[in-house]
Amino acid sequence: MEKTKFTLLFFVTCCYFLSLFPTALEAEDEITPPQTISGNQTLVSPSQNFELGFFSPANSTHIYLGIWYKRIPNKTVIWIANRDKPLVNSGGSLTFSDDGKLILLSYTGGVAWSSNSSGPAKNPVAQLLDSGNFVLKDYGNERYLWESFDCPSDTLIPGMKLGWNFKTGLNRHLTSWKTTSDPASGEYTYSVDPRGLPQLFLHRGNKQIFRSGPWYGQQFKGDLALSANPVFKPIFVFDSDEVSYSYETKDTIISRFVLSQSGLIQHFSWNDHHSSWFSEFSVQGDRCDDYGLCGAYGSCYINSSPVCKCLKGFEPKLLQEWERSEWSDGCVRKNTQVCSNGDAFQQFTGMKLPDAAEFRTNYSISIDHCEKECSKNCSCVGYAKLDINASGKGCIAWFGDLLDIREVSVNGQDFYLRVAASEVDKNIEAAKQTGSQFSVGRVRSERNEFELPMFEIGMIEAATGNFSNYNKIGEGGFGPGQLPSGQEVAVKRLSENSGQGPQEFKNEVILISQLQHRNLVKLLGCCIDGEDKILIYEYMPNRSLDSLLFGCWKKRLDIIIGIARGILYLHRDSRLRIIHRDLKASNVLLDGEMNPKISDFGMARMFGGDQTEAKTKRVVGT
Repeated sequence: MEKTKFTLLFFVTCCYFLSLFPTALEAEDEITPPQTISGNQTLVSPSQNFELGFFSPANSTHIYLGIWYKRIPNKTVIWIANRDKPLVNSGGSLTFSDDGKLILLSYTGGVAWSSNSSGPAKNPVAQLLDSGNFVLKDYGNERYLWESFDCPSDTLIPGMKLGWNFKTGLNRHLTSWKTTSDPASGEYTYSVDPRGLPQLFLHRGNKQIFRSGPWYGQQFKGDLALSANPVFKPIFVFDSDEVSYSYETKDTIISRFVLSQSGLIQHFSWNDHHSSWFSEFSVQGDRCDDYGLCGAYGSCYINSSPVCKCLKGFEPKLLQEWERSEWSDGCVRKNTQVCSNGDAFQQFTGMKLPDAAEFRTNYSISIDHCEKECSKNCSCVGYAKLDINASGKGCIAWFGDLLDIREVSVNGQDFYLRVAASEVDKNIEAAKQTGSQFSVGRVRSERNEFELPMFEIGMIEAATGNFSNYNKIGEGGFGPGQLPSGQEVAVKRLSENSGQGPQEFKNEVILISQLQHRNLVKLLGCCIDGEDKILIYEYMPNRSLDSLLFGCWKKRLDIIIGIARGILYLHRDSRLRIIHRDLKASNVLLDGEMNPKISDFGMARMFGGDQTEAKTKRVVGT
């Protein structure tokens, strides 16, 4: 009996003394006063996604409070509290101030960091959420008094926002690390410019380095990298209270944007199989993404040499600089008498909209009204449609020199530039559509004869906007176009610069028109009009495999199997027995359900049904 009393007394005494010291928090997701976090103690989010605690970067003796992925090795940090005021020696502790704010104390008792809470908390609770957000709130109240998502470091993860809260004046932006081992604020920032035309800007100090296209409906116009795809969806909030950019991923994909210390903005996803981060894409795609590369009224064409050209109606300001491939001084008008001797607006298609020091937006007028208003003001140098709210209305008008213009292959937009009337291209009369959708023609070859739908050239021009760059989906490819029947199609036009000539065109028509398989793209017809040779295919909304090759989605195995089935059909089961000879990711298209379909049979070759191999003396394709 005495022994039992002694054991009970010892247990109670131990509990009392243990309560005087910080509790081990490795399995907890929240703390309340008087709890603290110090040393190796951590908070772990409920589903074990994220962890908060103290760490030191590689090759550094400084100590920081941060958040990292719990289940990913090598401690990938997404947020740091005291990045510009590191701890030294024995580190410090995270605790609560008397008014309920979070404070980080050094070993000497000095405050190294404090949460900028919106108000005092009587019963404060700090919690690490499964989203990676570290929040402070009053017990029983779900409104956050402070959250780490409101003060990003160099990383953006799903649920975090970049941009402005106009009610509070909060500006969320990314700031690069100083070096790979020093998380102090570096020289690069990535932020949202909310001035009428929401765009994302990268700055090096006060200098603009990169600009996205404007947010337009559901995407950034002129910026392919930030467009939606099967694993990535951008979200933009644009109203009187907030202008912000965020994104979400599908399924359980682990993903993050990082602004590197060298100014590169990359999107990474975690690859479990290789146990490493994989770079999905960089926001800056090529040289034409350098802000203002071609100067005022100069436009960048990445596939041209040189890449910079003056817009129609303009010429180099300093010709000797342009001859040396130096374009910073840009272009000037050929005819300076604009607005006095009559003028007009030249249309440019498939472009990234320009930037300018001054512009005005109006979301309630039509594009025709926009032109009239710009015409009345000689200071207005150009205008474009700006349907941000998907209302069918809205325009932007520019005043002052136009900068940072480039041609883009997808997501481009039209804009209209004021030039002398003599500089404007004549309008091309729209092709007249015939009463029927197509006529049936007969294609002959030395091997066989078959019927194939033949489309009128006017119908193809109408479906593609007269082969507008806005509808361009690749070299010689246009889509989606819409036939009078409502069917969406993709159009392949044999270009003068194409490596494929009439023989390849004829070869593709003959072969693919006789092939039917769920994993081969379907040829709907063709069009031969003078020198124009055009193929009309079913439209594949998810583009080609090369644009999504390194994504992480559950359909990956289905895509591999589908491609294999298509190849098997060509080699063994089709009546023609075909070797493709140009099979690559860009020639595998994906339909709306991510089913793969092999395309482009211009290089394909038939071999006999009793043959197991064929030889070629010509180097072609891949």
